[in-house]
Amino acid sequence: MTARHAIAAVGLAASAQAAEITLSPCDLSAAGGRLEVDAQCGTLTVPRDPRDPDGKAIDLFVAVVDALAEQGAPDPLVVIAGGPGQAATSFYVTAEAAFARVVRKRDIVLVDQRGTGQSAPLMCEGGEDDLFLESGNIDRMIDASRECLEGLAHDPRFFTTSVAVRDLDRVRDALGYAELNLYGISYGTRVAQHYMRRYPDRTRRVILDGVLPPAVALGADVPLASQAALDALFDRCAADAACRQAFPDLRSRFDAVLARLRETPAEVTLDHPRTGDATDVVVDHWMLIGVVRLLVYQPQTASLLPFLIDVVDRGDYSALATQVFLLTEGLEGLSVGLNNAVVCTEDVPFQGDVDLDAQAATYMGTTFVEVLERTCELWPRGLMDDDLRELVTSDKPVLMLSGELDPITPPHYAQRAAASLTNVVDVVAPAQGHGMLMTTCGQRLAAEFLDIDVASALDRSCVDRIRPAPIFTSRMGPGP
Repeated sequence: MTARHAIAAVGLAASAQAAEITLSPCDLSAAGGRLEVDAQCGTLTVPRDPRDPDGKAIDLFVAVVDALAEQGAPDPLVVIAGGPGQAATSFYVTAEAAFARVVRKRDIVLVDQRGTGQSAPLMCEGGEDDLFLESGNIDRMIDASRECLEGLAHDPRFFTTSVAVRDLDRVRDALGYAELNLYGISYGTRVAQHYMRRYPDRTRRVILDGVLPPAVALGADVPLASQAALDALFDRCAADAACRQAFPDLRSRFDAVLARLRETPAEVTLDHPRTGDATDVVVDHWMLIGVVRLLVYQPQTASLLPFLIDVVDRGDYSALATQVFLLTEGLEGLSVGLNNAVVCTEDVPFQGDVDLDAQAATYMGTTFVEVLERTCELWPRGLMDDDLRELVTSDKPVLMLSGELDPITPPHYAQRAAASLTNVVDVVAPAQGHGMLMTTCGQRLAAEFLDIDVASALDRSCVDRIRPAPIFTSRMGPGP
């Protein structure tokens, strides 16, 4: 434990809030315990309703991964997860290697956003994401959302971005840091931008990975951006001799498979990839849509799609069903309650008139947006700052990382967010998807950005060396 942590632990940090966090050694884990990270962990008690400091309280789970250097930098990097609904601690464990350069010099601070992980989680027995993979039954999804809301332990109105940034600053204060560097991915970029707006004097530098502009409503653009990423994959396969030979007419074959499964679902029995138990699965078009939607997020997983479409078209549905189990495992721990609390307060009420004809022309169709709208008819709107959706005006150094083929936060989002920022380094990684920090180049840029004196002098030459992930042409992998 560093000296400043010890000061915070005994409550001597200079603070009008008199906050205290006692940190002790702990193991952070993810992926069913298969991944672990050593850290210092503790909790900070905060008001559930920030307007009522003497009312009910909740505990925020906080973890600090100490810098490796004996005398590290005084300003840590706070890692803010996406979703909304992913816990920062579990995200960090799965992405630990991506922060290896940063942690050499800086502490990593992780705060499970209220409603996620171990911070008063708004968890549900079932989730829309699981159902999105398994069924297109909208009524079933809405019933699950209603049951989720009725079973929550906390009022979701107090679990929003506007409250979360105040929590984060309480943690900063309790740990004794004067300034924070922020890394946010996806929805986490909204949190990072709003913290920079609300606490400019306590923000040193900001890294936004998969940028969500304040005025953009999550959800309405998803089918369109995802279709664009899928079309780019089809175009790439058609232009590549090996892929074109292995999977001719891939685009039309995908459309045919989608139509066939919509008309006639298939039944398969396979061994569950985790338990080994024989499991009966109904494979329908919605399962294919859900798998494609998640696989196009990253170039490494998108490279599997041509082969997967081919085997499904040939009548082998087991590979598709297996992907459902694997992808669902990756969604475990996502707080659906927090997701709904945020989206139904900050997004759906502001999405305006959705072009349903454009949505219907995508492989995802209109169901995704319909589910969001109907879900938010049930969920209460929570606390939201009046300026949350306004562009942030700042001269703080900001590094924006985007993937050219990002199916959820496309590169033009970053350009919109940068409109009122005067010290921006905007990087677009060719042929990459959601989350550039997963690339070696992104990791190098992030670490150097935190240390370099002049942000605009950042050496971005590694971006030119990024190459697409090779497409699988068989079960053995890419061709020669």
